[in-house]
Amino acid sequence: MWTDEQLLDQGWTVEQITTYRAEKAAEVISTAPESVIPATVVPKHSIPMLEDTFVAPMKAVGPIMSNSTMTAILMATLLAIVPFSLYSISNAEGTQGPSGDVGMSGMNGSNGSSFHLVTSADALPPCDDSVNNQIFFIAVDAAFQVCQNSMWTPIDLMGQSGINGTNGANGTNGLDGTDGTDGADGTNGADGTNGADGTNGADGADGALGNNGLASLIVTRSESILEGCTNGGIIVETGVDDNGDNTLSLNEVDSVIVVCNGVSGQDGADGDDGADGSSTGTMMVARLSAAPASMGCNGTGELLEQGMDDGRNGGIAQNGVLENSEVLFRTLICTQYDIEMVEDFNPGATGSNPSNFVSINSTMYFTANNGTASGIWAYENGTISLVYSGSVFAMRAIGSQLMFAGQTSSFGIEPFVFDPSNGTAWQIADISSGSSGSFPGEYTLIGTSVYFAATDSSGIFDLWAYETQNFSVWKVEADIQPTSLIAVHSDLYFSAGPSNGNVELWKHETANNTTFMVKDINPGILSSSPQHLVLMGTTIYMSANDGGSAGTELYAYDLTNNSTWLAADIRPGVATSSLSDLTVMGTRLYMQAISGTHFELWAYESTNNSLLEVTNFQSTSGFGGPSGFTVFDGKLYFKADDGSGAELWATSPTNSTVWLAQEINSAGASSPTDFHVFGGTLFFVADDGTNGRELWSVGAWSQNISFV
Repeated sequence: MWTDEQLLDQGWTVEQITTYRAEKAAEVISTAPESVIPATVVPKHSIPMLEDTFVAPMKAVGPIMSNSTMTAILMATLLAIVPFSLYSISNAEGTQGPSGDVGMSGMNGSNGSSFHLVTSADALPPCDDSVNNQIFFIAVDAAFQVCQNSMWTPIDLMGQSGINGTNGANGTNGLDGTDGTDGADGTNGADGTNGADGTNGADGADGALGNNGLASLIVTRSESILEGCTNGGIIVETGVDDNGDNTLSLNEVDSVIVVCNGVSGQDGADGDDGADGSSTGTMMVARLSAAPASMGCNGTGELLEQGMDDGRNGGIAQNGVLENSEVLFRTLICTQYDIEMVEDFNPGATGSNPSNFVSINSTMYFTANNGTASGIWAYENGTISLVYSGSVFAMRAIGSQLMFAGQTSSFGIEPFVFDPSNGTAWQIADISSGSSGSFPGEYTLIGTSVYFAATDSSGIFDLWAYETQNFSVWKVEADIQPTSLIAVHSDLYFSAGPSNGNVELWKHETANNTTFMVKDINPGILSSSPQHLVLMGTTIYMSANDGGSAGTELYAYDLTNNSTWLAADIRPGVATSSLSDLTVMGTRLYMQAISGTHFELWAYESTNNSLLEVTNFQSTSGFGGPSGFTVFDGKLYFKADDGSGAELWATSPTNSTVWLAQEINSAGASSPTDFHVFGGTLFFVADDGTNGRELWSVGAWSQNISFV
């Protein structure tokens, strides 16, 4: 029950409190003693009904509403129906005593305050005399405010809490409500303090080694004749070594740079002459020269001569030169080469018949038949193995690959390519379909393109090309019968004539893809028929006939000025010398030719245009002249017959001596052919009379020293 002080704080007057107390006492007296019935005292003075009705908006509250809030709402609902001036709830404390006598009626109390309901504090009327001491329930706040002293003041109309009643029986569980919408995520908590570092784990096992990267290669070469460079220059080629052979192949070249040579500067002034040396009569002097053929060194010997510079026997003393009269000692140094059979591929007298020798980097390739398989064989580090099985003709190396004439499924002969890096071979084109074929040959590489001769269905040979980068094949020039193809820088020179008529010197320029006759050596409709083209410096040498009085002889063509001239008339007059096998060795050109009676080995010295007949075999043997000229270790090796059978011979340009290198077949003729230099060794094919035609070599050498 509220105290008087609480009622005064709520705006009650003393008279109202006295009347309220009297009424409460009367209610207690009139109550039956057997039971205690709580009652609600209704003030005598009523207030107007709730002026405004509304639906109160929902206000977000906690999951369970507080007791004070719930009580306020219940009281507001009650007061909306019954006006009141005072509210109280009385709870009996202890056992009800006997009823007392009915007291006298009290005096009427003063008017109480009215109770009103509004939706929110904003809806409260102005606090003036019209609503002074009036109480308003604020629905959205679930609270009361009273107007006193011209201002609204919150009040608490709740009495003291009564004793908790006995718990009622549990009600039946209601149906589960629909899940509410998930609330918004809460704010992330502050990061915790980092924990201490853990102990390092054991090292993992090493991963597999990565593949080695590809090497980048740079190759340079000097060219005396270079398009756009007056004084020649240097070609720099760069690229990645895709196949890992440590050699920049043509198909690996990524960029090409041309660096032109500058103009030569003026010669510097001559230096002062040095002081004359002195010599004494006791000074030893020496000289080293090629040994004369008469000393029996077969052109491989050197003669070391020593003596005193004393002028004896009519010499000049103390001149620092060893004269013949001053020679006291002579030492002969003879070099001997080891010539032997490399391997007997096909045991027995038949032989394997090796041929078509070419080299690519550290490997030599050739064709042979070991009695079981026929095809391309590889020789590397002393080991020989079969790398391709099939018919192979006219094989040549083109960069890192081999190109040859092979047999198709219809038995025609067409161009094929073999790649040693993966052991694959393929036909690049079917130029002439059917069982005949195009009979390609003379594969010549310029840049990344291979030029060759082949015939299509017309029966006349054309100039063809094969691009190694995109594997395309096309006809460069039709019906010109090209032969003797040679590459000169970026151009191709060859012998040709339209429909095999008026055969002259032709040229194909790769820079602009043009093909034309470069020189009409025999003017008119007749042919000069140039053959056996070879390059020495800036000059192309060949056999040709200018239609004049010289016949077919040695001719020269100068690349720098497009001029042609007769270099040597080996057989004077209109008769021909029928020269062939042109081979360059330094400034000297070797060839087979006939001067009138016999075919022999001839030499042409380009520095002075002199001629030399090196051998004289046919006058004795009566057989074919020397052939197969090959330069090796400063000497020229070849096949020749001195009357006892064709064997391996050699000559030295130093003293023009000629000697039998070795008699391989003492009972007949070994007939050496297919000479090829590879890895410091001269390889060739010969028949020793027992094993048939097999692979031989001229390799290791030794020196014998003797005093003469």
